[in-house]
Amino acid sequence: MFRTQSTKPIIDMEDLKKLVRIIVHRKQRQYPLLDLKGDNASKENVFFRYIRSGEADSDDDAAKLLYNTSGDDDRYRMLKSRLKQKLLNHLFFLDFSNKNKSTAEQMELECIQFLHQARILQFAGEIKVARSLLQKALTIADRCEYTNHRITGLEALVAILSNNHQPHLFENTTAELTENRKIFIMEEAVRHEFLLMEMMIVKSVNSRRKNLERVEETLSKFHREWEKSKSYNVFSYYLKLKILFHRLTGEYEKLLPFLNEIEKGNYNGVKLNPYRINTNNIILEKAHIYYKLKKVQEGKEYMGRNAYFFDQKRIEWFWFMEIYFLMTLQSGDHQLASTLREDVFGSKLFESNDPELIDRWRIYSAYFHYANSSNFYLAKVEYGDLLEDMPVYDKEREPEQVAILILQILYYIELKDVEAVKARRNAMKKYISNHFKENFSYRTRTFYKLLNIVAENDLDLKAIQVKTRYLLKKLPEVQVVSDVYTEIEVIPYEHLWDMISATLQNSNHRQN
Repeated sequence: MFRTQSTKPIIDMEDLKKLVRIIVHRKQRQYPLLDLKGDNASKENVFFRYIRSGEADSDDDAAKLLYNTSGDDDRYRMLKSRLKQKLLNHLFFLDFSNKNKSTAEQMELECIQFLHQARILQFAGEIKVARSLLQKALTIADRCEYTNHRITGLEALVAILSNNHQPHLFENTTAELTENRKIFIMEEAVRHEFLLMEMMIVKSVNSRRKNLERVEETLSKFHREWEKSKSYNVFSYYLKLKILFHRLTGEYEKLLPFLNEIEKGNYNGVKLNPYRINTNNIILEKAHIYYKLKKVQEGKEYMGRNAYFFDQKRIEWFWFMEIYFLMTLQSGDHQLASTLREDVFGSKLFESNDPELIDRWRIYSAYFHYANSSNFYLAKVEYGDLLEDMPVYDKEREPEQVAILILQILYYIELKDVEAVKARRNAMKKYISNHFKENFSYRTRTFYKLLNIVAENDLDLKAIQVKTRYLLKKLPEVQVVSDVYTEIEVIPYEHLWDMISATLQNSNHRQN
C-alpha cells in the first residue's frame, strides 16, 4: 500500500520572522487582520509582538511564552498556522508608496489588484464593473510597459467583448493582444538569457572566469534588442547585467557616465520610461561606485544631496546609511559619522532588521569607537562578544568574520596579550590559505601580512618598524577592487596601522 505524504504545511519559525520583518518595515494602509499598532491581547497579536521584539527566537521560546509548553504542542502549532496565514493576508495591504513619487512597485501592485478584482467580478457575473477595472489596469500597464499584465488584461477584455457582441472592438483588441504577445516573447527571451548569465557569473569563481567574455557578447545582443524595440523591459535587463559585469571586473569608471545619463532619464538620446526608473537604486549604485573608487569626498557630497530620496521607514534607507557611514569614516569626517550612527541605532525599525545587517552595524560601531578612542576599555560591555569570541567560519559571512578577527587583534594588542593576538592571526591564516586568494583584495592580504609581523615579533615596536617598511609602502597603492572581493574595510588600513603603532609606542613608554 502506498502511503500518501501529509499535506499539512510545515510552519517554519524563520519564515514567520521574515514575514514579520517585511510587514514591520512597510507601512500599512489598513489594519483589518492584525492590530499591529494597538495592544490587542489576541493570541495572534501577542505572538506577533513576541517575534517582533525578539523574545520568541525559536518555537520552544514562543510556546513557553504563550502556553508554558514546548514547540510541539498542538495548540502552539495551530496558532502558528493561523498567524502565518494572517501575515500572508497582510501582504495585500502593504504600502509601497514613496514620499517623493509613485514607485514602479506601487503601480504594478495597483495594476495586479485591478486585474485580480476584475477576475473575481467576472466569476461573479458582474461584467460592467469588471470591464471598468480592466481599463484601469490596462492604463497602468501601458504607461509602465508591463507587457505581461497588458496581455492578461487584454485576454480578459477580449472575452467580455465577445460576450457583449462588439466585433469591431473585438478585432482591434485581438490585434493588439497578438502584437503584445510578440513583444512578450522577445522580452522573455532576454529575461531568460539574463537569468542564465547572472547565474553563471555569480555561482563560482571558476564559472565567472569562463563566462565573462560570453557576458560581453550578451550585453551587445541586449543593446541591439533595445535599439530595435525601445522596450524598457529589455533595457532593465541590459542595465542589470551591465552593472553586474562591471562590478565583477572592477571597471567602475565605465559605469559612472552610464548611470549619470540614466539618472537624468535618458540613454543614448532616448527618453526612458519615467515610471520605471528606480532613482533610489541608481543613487545607491553610484554611491557604491564612489566608495569603491575611493572618491569619498565626492561620494559623501553626492549622498548628502540625495539623502531626501530615502524614507527612514524603508529598508533602502538602512542600505543608504551603510554606504554613507562608511564613506564618512573613509573621509575622516567622524562628526558626521557619529550623527549617522546615532540616526541608525535610534531608528525604531533598527532592531527588526535582518540580523546580518544588525551585526554589520555593530561591527561598524566597534571600529568607530576604536577610531575615536584608540581603546576598547570603555566599550567592553557593549562589544564583549565581538572582541573576545572567536568567530566560527561561515562562508556566507566571511567578510564580517575577517573584520571581527582584525578587530580582535586590535583589542588584544591593546591588552598586550601576545598569545591571543597569535591565535587570531592563526585564524586569519586559515582564511588566507583557503579563501583569500580568490575572495579578498590585495589591501586586505597586505594588512594581514602587517598583522602577522606584529604577532611574530611579540609586539616589539622597534623590530616591527624595521620589518614593515616595505609593506607599508605597498599598502597605499590604489587598486580598484571588484565585487568579487567582499571584505569590509571600515577604517582605512593605513589609519588602523597608525593606531596600532601609537598603541605599541604608548605601551613601550609605560614599560620604560
